Amino acid sequence: MSSNPTPVKIFPKLAGWLVALLLGMLLAACSDNPGTSTVSPTSASAPASNPANPPAAPTAAPSNTGLPYDCTKVFCFGLAQEPVGLINSKFDPANLVDRPSLQISRQVYETLFEFKPSDMQYNNSAVQKYPPVESEDGLTITIRIGKGLQFSDGTPLNAEAIKFNFDRWSDPGNLYHKGDFQTWGTYFGGFPGNLAGVEADTANNKVIIRLKQPMGSFYQVLSMPQFGIVAPSAFNNDTGEFERNIGSGLYKIDSMAREPNKYVALKENRNYFIQRYAEDDPNTPYVKSPVIVARVLKENQDGLEELRRGSIAATDKIRPEEVAAASTATDLQLLDRKPLNLAFLGMDVTRLPFSNSSVRQAFALAIDLNDLMDKAYFGLGTPASVFLPPATLGQIDSHDPYPYDPDRARRLLDNAGYNATNPLTLDLWVLPVPRAYYPDPRKAADAIAADLAKVGVTINVQDSKSWPDFYRDRQNGNLGFYMFGWQGQNGDPDEFLGEFFGSQRGEGGYENPILHGLVQQGLADTDLKERREPYKEAQDIIYDQLPVIPLAYVKGVVALRTNVIGYNANPTGIESWATVALK
Repeated sequence: MSSNPTPVKIFPKLAGWLVALLLGMLLAACSDNPGTSTVSPTSASAPASNPANPPAAPTAAPSNTGLPYDCTKVFCFGLAQEPVGLINSKFDPANLVDRPSLQISRQVYETLFEFKPSDMQYNNSAVQKYPPVESEDGLTITIRIGKGLQFSDGTPLNAEAIKFNFDRWSDPGNLYHKGDFQTWGTYFGGFPGNLAGVEADTANNKVIIRLKQPMGSFYQVLSMPQFGIVAPSAFNNDTGEFERNIGSGLYKIDSMAREPNKYVALKENRNYFIQRYAEDDPNTPYVKSPVIVARVLKENQDGLEELRRGSIAATDKIRPEEVAAASTATDLQLLDRKPLNLAFLGMDVTRLPFSNSSVRQAFALAIDLNDLMDKAYFGLGTPASVFLPPATLGQIDSHDPYPYDPDRARRLLDNAGYNATNPLTLDLWVLPVPRAYYPDPRKAADAIAADLAKVGVTINVQDSKSWPDFYRDRQNGNLGFYMFGWQGQNGDPDEFLGEFFGSQRGEGGYENPILHGLVQQGLADTDLKERREPYKEAQDIIYDQLPVIPLAYVKGVVALRTNVIGYNANPTGIESWATVALK
């Protein structure tokens, strides 16, 4: 069985059976400040002090930093770019997709489920006191909300508040549905999509969620920070607009500014300590650092240099080419984020030459993946074997990467009719923008072209398309041979297999009813043990038939000063900072 806190399924003969379980916390946070561009650090209304654990006094910043706190004495994280939420001071998680915004939202809002600190297994969050109860058909999930919970402004976090959020996310006709809600639309398949309805049982403080079809990824999806629970009091009841950053988690936004330096300062949310299931010691604090600052690094600021200067304590703004040297530095510590991404080569398999599976196999054997890692991945990449990356929930890797075998590749090409008298010439379309899985797309394309040249294939590397044009042409099947990849957000296998092979016509026009059926079978069950086998069989088909050629899994890196303790690197790149402290 999975190590996940498996939902309790209610079967006819076992109705009424339930195992009570104390649950782990969701380390997120909240803010009760109005959405203004700059808020004074002393302007937020603070909850009553806990005399047993009074908050540590924040350290004032040097007068010339433009920050409210001294980052040599307070944990400061260097963000790689300005959060979209900072532009208008509104961190509405349901309408955020950029990592810096979600890194802050992760501290400010709780979700119903949460990822474990360093992997993609989900836990029930501290919003729930008992495991969810799932009906036999998987269409009804009942969640019991803990009693006495509050948002950071003191308003109740109860079943009605949870229903308020689901209604807002899913219903375009809802007054509070302001924005595009991209994440809901993507993972629930539209509005309301797969959601049949939500009911608040106020008498028992339960939320009853009904689905139209079983959704194996349900718990993983609701662990994403985009599904952070926002207080109903955060909205203007006349216009429905999101106005205040109010959540229920471990932190709340204390101040933020865009000039002279861009930052968001977080303070512990003392209301979080109320009725959080620590009956043996209700005064136990849940955060190691009462104050945290997320500082936006300027475009010309080097993250590692800023760490050494002491202006930040941690950052993921690191140039890939710097990682090797930094990993041996004695004044820094580097943590790896396990790969939750995949780089691959896509092909139009409906037309020659790639409609011939022997050609696809020849290309896989012709590319020296180890050499590609050396030339284009700066020590961050690992040769890919199967379609699901290592951090994916329940990943089963039963294959080795295709070996580098140019002689066999030549024979396969010759058997397919491509040789010196009938040479093969193709355009390879380069991904127009760097991604985690392609830190230097042009270097990767040149290395691939050089390898294919050794087996008699001429590759013209094409990099003239803009990202919108490239993406549109790929969607429309107008790219014969191209670089692509995917970055996961919730670690569910469906996030990869469903995205590219979940429809009748998969990536590159590939059609395989058996593969499609296996992917749909995996999505229809929430029991990870039951999902593993169809997903393994699906990966076997992709490995054998090669509708795409997997190239690399690429880890992320977080750099910290040596006095930082308690940091857990997560594959998503969005971590809770509640366990972090300076020693």
